[in-house]
Amino acid sequence: MSYLRKLGDDVQRLEQDHVQRILSDAVVAFARETRFDIAFGGLECSGNAVLTAVTGAEHGAIEGLLVRADRGLGGRAMRECRPRIAANYVTSRQITHEYDSYIARERIVGLLAFPVLVDGSARAVLYGGSRGPAMPEGAFVRAAAGVARDLSRELRIEDEVSRRFEARRRDAGADPSAQPASLSPRAVELLRNVHAELRGALAEAPSSRLRERLRSIEHRLTDLTTATRASRPRAPASSAVRLSPRELDALAHVALGSTNAEIGQSLGLAENTVKSYLNTAMTKLDATTRHAAVSRARALGLLV
Repeated sequence: MSYLRKLGDDVQRLEQDHVQRILSDAVVAFARETRFDIAFGGLECSGNAVLTAVTGAEHGAIEGLLVRADRGLGGRAMRECRPRIAANYVTSRQITHEYDSYIARERIVGLLAFPVLVDGSARAVLYGGSRGPAMPEGAFVRAAAGVARDLSRELRIEDEVSRRFEARRRDAGADPSAQPASLSPRAVELLRNVHAELRGALAEAPSSRLRERLRSIEHRLTDLTTATRASRPRAPASSAVRLSPRELDALAHVALGSTNAEIGQSLGLAENTVKSYLNTAMTKLDATTRHAAVSRARALGLLV
């Protein structure tokens, strides 16, 4: 197996684990923001969803349950791409009742199923269940929509990173003798574009939770490209420097060959402000030119 293929398989496994963590965090946020007694959720797969994240459960009946797209409240929500509510799940005539035994074991009376849409298609479903005779007080549907919207953004970002990496892997080929340092120039350029886009998305992220996710993705991307340069000398850990987010943003665009004016346009900054960020970064990196600063930042694992 070539180095690139193995690296791609490793990245795919990491992506799957990471997406599961994203879902689990979203389920916890769903329960917290809506104040439902129990919350659970699953990712869409071939039209169905496997419920792999649960919080507030009294038994293990829900976790691992396969929900078909044409069955139950969640299946209907995914199929219709809109939220569905059953104030009394057991007596509802609007759904099929294949999952009644699982709902009953958790003593759920009222249930909300909220689809998570990415580009108009259901990619996940989040549930909130109430064990009492009434739904939570307050605007719980609006709160649920906010959590679903955040999860949708994160899944879209994960999709784009995966797509870009797969394109890079295809372009780089699958030479069985390939070594970590043998990425094609086009593959490297693709990775650098992804990194610059991530930096831009990080600057525009509307919530601290989403910013943390983006930082995690960025760190994984820089770790990945550091691995591909494993045969090159690495800067000693003691020489590591700290760059501000905007200094990294500017350097990421320099790595793409952008001028100061182009960087300013991309980042919404004045050209003189861009120059100031670059000068500060060059000083921190002990570099006399912009491109030397980029090389130094790459050696420290700060840039792709």
